[in-house]
Amino acid sequence: MNNSPERCNQLRTLHDQLTKQIKTLRESVQKVEREGVEAPVETINVIRSLEKSLYTTALELQECPPETTSTAPAPSQQQGSTPYAPSIRRLFPDAEQGDDDEGDSIVDEY
Repeated sequence: MNNSPERCNQLRTLHDQLTKQIKTLRESVQKVEREGVEAPVETINVIRSLEKSLYTTALELQECPPETTSTAPAPSQQQGSTPYAPSIRRLFPDAEQGDDDEGDSIVDEY
């Protein structure tokens, strides 16, 4: 895999965009559910898809060198982790189980 500075910057940008989009969609789903309406299944499936993309992006970012915006490393970098690892754990608490159910859908089949 090519971990050039340009690719790492693109991955960081993608990570930020995915995070913002997921947050926006989750807030939308919560708003709809507070109004007593069931969230559209399509929206929930889109969120899951974006979360998988975010997970993959975060894994790739772990291979990138830390950003050089400051001279002192961030506390998370001092402990041998990346700033993206917490987002992986937050979005995928059972990440140890792997992606065996990648094709699964939220929709129950009748």
